[in-house]
Amino acid sequence: MDKDYGDDSFATGDNSIKTKRYWIKLLPAVIWYIVFLVFSDLFDKYTIVYWNLIFYLGLAVYFFVWREWRFSEWRMALKKGKTFWIPVLLTAFGMAVMFGVGIGITMLFPNIDDGMGVYGISNLGNLLAFAAVTIILPPLAEEAFFRKAITAFDSKAVLSISVILSIFLYAGEHSLLPLGFLQACLWAVPLSVAYIKTRNIYVCMTAHFLCNFVMNGSSVVVSAVRLFHLA
Repeated sequence: MDKDYGDDSFATGDNSIKTKRYWIKLLPAVIWYIVFLVFSDLFDKYTIVYWNLIFYLGLAVYFFVWREWRFSEWRMALKKGKTFWIPVLLTAFGMAVMFGVGIGITMLFPNIDDGMGVYGISNLGNLLAFAAVTIILPPLAEEAFFRKAITAFDSKAVLSISVILSIFLYAGEHSLLPLGFLQACLWAVPLSVAYIKTRNIYVCMTAHFLCNFVMNGSSVVVSAVRLFHLA
């Protein structure tokens, strides 16, 4: 039987949510999340990208050390054919739809600040960090934390509560203002549904990466062109 790469020690049916091991793993990530939010206002648009880089890298490495995701497992998952890629593409499509809905909502309220940060790109370091925090690292850090670590399958009630919590925490990372918070909640829904249905974190990671690459990749290219005066 093929290994189920959605299995994990955080979200299983064996009541691991109640174990000391679960809380020992989860608590440092929650504290790091709070630290990130508390200190984010200290940075301007040119330096906030580095703070985001530190935050995402910290989460990604933390969960990698705990063996909650592995490049080797992700590689193997990518080779599983349509049983893997169909949910990936459906999830990516759902994210694109929710992104469009979010844009539509902001257009209805053009004078309301959504709290979404704007990065200033002034040098190569900014640009590389920008690419890392908008394309590469979020699928690793956010899916390992908000989906895999927090989502618990102990019961329907626990699952519902943990999913809502994961969506709210994900949204709070992106914006604490109502309009931006709502947008980020919408983005998280397809990812949460995908994880509930497949219990395969690599489906979420891959869909998240594809959307980031398509939606944010163009911003990275445009920023590079402007920075180096290529046009």
